[in-house]
Amino acid sequence: GGFGQRLILNQRLKELGVRPDDVTDVLLTHSHFDHAINWVNFPNANIHISRKEMTWALEQPTGKTYVPELYVAALKDHQNLVLVEHDEEILPGIKSLICPGHTPGSTVYVLDTGDSDIVFTGDACKNRAELVSRAADMTYDANATKNSINDIWSAWSRRDGGLLIPGHDLPMVLNNNSIRYIGKHEAAIKVWFDDSLNKSTLISLSP
Repeated sequence: GGFGQRLILNQRLKELGVRPDDVTDVLLTHSHFDHAINWVNFPNANIHISRKEMTWALEQPTGKTYVPELYVAALKDHQNLVLVEHDEEILPGIKSLICPGHTPGSTVYVLDTGDSDIVFTGDACKNRAELVSRAADMTYDANATKNSINDIWSAWSRRDGGLLIPGHDLPMVLNNNSIRYIGKHEAAIKVWFDDSLNKSTLISLSP
């Protein structure tokens, strides 16, 4: 995640009784700032990112892309950096799939739970609309994205009941080729129209 997720991330870990120092591995889907800066919170963890993505990220001109240059430069020299290849079992039960398009080295991680699969797509497939249409905005290569989404479908549909966690949408379950959201979409804007901070208005944006 990005800076905005730091407090939430720390709170969730605390609720689970996990300290940042206890985390052994962090898996990065790609190098964009909103997905790849909080690895610094985990000083003892192995930081996994695809070799292809890391090479590409280091080549990007300063201030021209969504790549956080200083974080990527620090990661390059990190003692626990792990460069991931395609179709590699990076941890027991977790396989990497290089799915280019959104970025050249975007990586999907598939966790085999024994009974079903959990597919973490990152921004290789950001939401349900991209998943169903097999097209995407914010991609460096539309054809590569389409092929990557096809690969994501193959991984997700391998066994009934698989869970898919996209980069910017709610988790989804696939049952009998039917997609079902887990959770409810909610969006709102909190504003202050008064002279005091004690009175605020919440404007719902949910459908």
